[in-house]
Amino acid sequence: MELLSEGSLIWSAVVANTRMNRERNASGINSYEQEFRFRPQDILLEYIQQQGHVSWLDVCCGQGKALIQAADYLASRHLQGQALLFGIDLIDSFLPVPGNITCLTFDIQSAVDWQPKQCYDLITCVHGIHYVGDKLKVLSHIFTALSGNGRFYCNLDLQNVHIQGQKADYLKQLFRKHHIDYNSRTKILSCQGPRMIDFGVTYLGADDQTGPNYTGQEAVTSHYVTSQTSMS
Repeated sequence: MELLSEGSLIWSAVVANTRMNRERNASGINSYEQEFRFRPQDILLEYIQQQGHVSWLDVCCGQGKALIQAADYLASRHLQGQALLFGIDLIDSFLPVPGNITCLTFDIQSAVDWQPKQCYDLITCVHGIHYVGDKLKVLSHIFTALSGNGRFYCNLDLQNVHIQGQKADYLKQLFRKHHIDYNSRTKILSCQGPRMIDFGVTYLGADDQTGPNYTGQEAVTSHYVTSQTSMS
């Protein structure tokens, strides 16, 4: 089996999948609300009411439709000045930002290369992790980028994370240890508040030929080896 580097993976047809999160709404049909059981607009409003401001980072945001809808919701309530919304995606397919929206920024960037420059009250990644090579690196950065009571939600299929030298439930145990919730039925990973996690692994590369995961779409499997094994 040939494992791809991050540089090679970005040219994969699997990674360029346009069917998963490109046009997803904030709420309603085909939405973040359906995936995570909350409306992003409501979460943003809740933070503004509690602390006077809010920031939301959407990783692998696709066209950024959900961000634009949430920003428009805030604009209609004259709350833009209390919000900062950001979206990053590997592919430049962002929708035009309406002229009345001033609180939203998009950036063309790999999730793996992304480095947090601030803390966020809400971080989401809808089905984007499926197409990332070094998934655990991305997660570790996200965990540190949460504000004191910030919330994180993403879809994660543990079948697409292979760690040589560890049992199948290694990540589940590590998540529990750090009070990170993983729902094996819905494949939703979530937590509240920042944390530092040493996954104890070395990234080897990615396999984009593993076929469909639970979504029915082809995904990328990330391969690691435990740090002790890599040093032996």
